[in-house]
Amino acid sequence: MSQFAKVLKVLDLFSEDRTTLAAEEIADLLEVSRPTAFRYVKQLCETGLLAKLAGRYALGAKIIELDYRIRRSEPILQASRASMRELAQRTATTVVLCNIYGDEIVHSHHETAGELAPMSLVRGHPMPLFKGAAPAVILANLPAARLKRLYERYREHPDLLSIAPDWPAFARHYKQIRKDGYYVSREEIDAGVIGIAAPIFNDGRHVVGATTLVYEKRRENLVNEAGYTELVRSCAATITQAIAAAGPAS
Repeated sequence: MSQFAKVLKVLDLFSEDRTTLAAEEIADLLEVSRPTAFRYVKQLCETGLLAKLAGRYALGAKIIELDYRIRRSEPILQASRASMRELAQRTATTVVLCNIYGDEIVHSHHETAGELAPMSLVRGHPMPLFKGAAPAVILANLPAARLKRLYERYREHPDLLSIAPDWPAFARHYKQIRKDGYYVSREEIDAGVIGIAAPIFNDGRHVVGATTLVYEKRRENLVNEAGYTELVRSCAATITQAIAAAGPAS
């Protein structure tokens, strides 16, 4: 891990339950020396990514500024917003955009027509890797070697074991999702919530995220699931095309 990556690891220590940390606590959590931890927080404070509050540290205002910028300039979000809004309005549902970076899949945006679906994972929240519609279609379209690395890393995780007992079965599960081109999640993350997702690609080959239509299970008998599925796949394909069109001319 590079020095830069080690410094940024400090930011991952903060959560809703752990809003401030002392430098000594950061040292213990990262298993580094006290001087090293103080050096890390000093660098992060200088950039505004951390702020010092009464001898402790919290996430800084620079992160808020970056969030403002990403809402207005991030290419995948810019390519997705209009199509997602159209799908939400057409179906009177919530449509969610998730992106992948490293081993994380994050809820990055949603559009809603009517009442927001009762989702517990809101914008900015990491998704469980092995639950839900968006993670399923994203993982299904990863290169086999990368999917195998994820399997090896999380092979004892209960969510993974609920999918398959071994690598061959795990690989077959995602191969089928990839072949189908979509995945329907039934109450996998939130009780009473169904999600239908399709993958988004940055060049027609490399998956970068997914769009998910989310609605309450109580509406299940009132909707045409096959029709919803085709609308979601069409939305994802339109976003993929928009991403390609926004790229530099060759």
